[in-house]
Amino acid sequence: MSCLTNTYTSFDREEIFYYHWQVPENTAIKGIVQISHGVGEHAGRYKSIAKKLRKNGYEVYANDHRIHGKSAKSNDHLGFYDGDDYFSDCVLDMRALTEIIKKEHPNKKIILFGHSMGSLLSRDYVTKFGEDLDALILSGTASFMKGLGSFGMLSAKFLSKLNGKYRSNELLKNLFFNQFNKKFKPNRTKVDWISSDEKQVDKFEADPLRIEDFSLSVFIDILKGSKKISKLETFENTPKTLPIYIFSGDKDPVGEMGKGVKKVAKNYKNASVQDVTLKLYEGGRHEMLNEVNRKEVQKDLLNWLNERIEAKN
Repeated sequence: MSCLTNTYTSFDREEIFYYHWQVPENTAIKGIVQISHGVGEHAGRYKSIAKKLRKNGYEVYANDHRIHGKSAKSNDHLGFYDGDDYFSDCVLDMRALTEIIKKEHPNKKIILFGHSMGSLLSRDYVTKFGEDLDALILSGTASFMKGLGSFGMLSAKFLSKLNGKYRSNELLKNLFFNQFNKKFKPNRTKVDWISSDEKQVDKFEADPLRIEDFSLSVFIDILKGSKKISKLETFENTPKTLPIYIFSGDKDPVGEMGKGVKKVAKNYKNASVQDVTLKLYEGGRHEMLNEVNRKEVQKDLLNWLNERIEAKN
C-alpha cells in the first residue's frame, strides 16, 4: 500500500508526524479524508480503513496528535504534555494538516473523520474551520458524562494542585478506564471495552505506541473540551449544510451504551444541521472499525460518503 510519512511544524514550533495514504495510480481522487485518532492510540492504527478508502478514490491523511505515536519526541515523552491547553493545541495541529492537504490537493473535497477523543476535537474543529470541510464523520463519540466527567475534572484539578499539573496519577487513570471495562466483566484484559474481537484487543495491548499514562493536564483539558463541545453553542455554530455521519456500537461505554451518541445526533438535528445520519451497531463496543463486523462498518461508511461526495462533485 502506498503510504508516505512526513512531519510538519505546527503553530508553536511543535513537530507533528503524519501519514499520507495515496490512491492507486490512474485512480481519480474523489476527495481527501483527514483522520483524527483517539486518546492513547496513534494514526498508524487506521491503516485498514485507509486501505479501503484509497481503493475507492479517497486519499487519506492522518497525524499523530502531539504526545502520541511518532509525534512524541521519544518513548519517554509519550503522554507527557507541558503546554497550556491540550485540546486547543490539537485542533490547531489538525488545521495545520488541513492546510497541507489544501495546498497539495487544491479544490478537492475534504472530509474530517474523528474517533473518540478525535471526534471531540473534530466537533470543535467544525465550529472554527467548518468552511474547510465537505463532510464530517464521527466514530465512538460521546456527550459529556455529567457524573463521571464532572467528578473526573474535579479530581484532576485537585490532584494537579497536590502533585503539579504535569504529573500523571494512577488513581485518575484507572477511574475512567476501569469504569469502561467493568461493563464487560469478567474481564480478560484491561481494554475489553474497545472491541469484542479478542485478536484486535490483544493487538492493541501489545502496541508499543499505546499510552496508558498521561499528564494530569491532558485529562483536565480533554474533559474541559468535552464539556465545552457538549454545550448548545457548539451545535449551533456547526455549518448547517455540513453532512454528518455518526456511528458507534450500542455497547460502547464511552457513548453511554448509545445514550450519549443519540444525544449528540439529536443536538445536531435540533440545531438545524440538515443532513445528520446516526448508525448504532448492535453489540458493538468502542472501536467499530476493529469490531467483528468491521467489513460491514466500512461498507456502510463508504456508501454514506460516496452518496454525499459524489453529489457535490
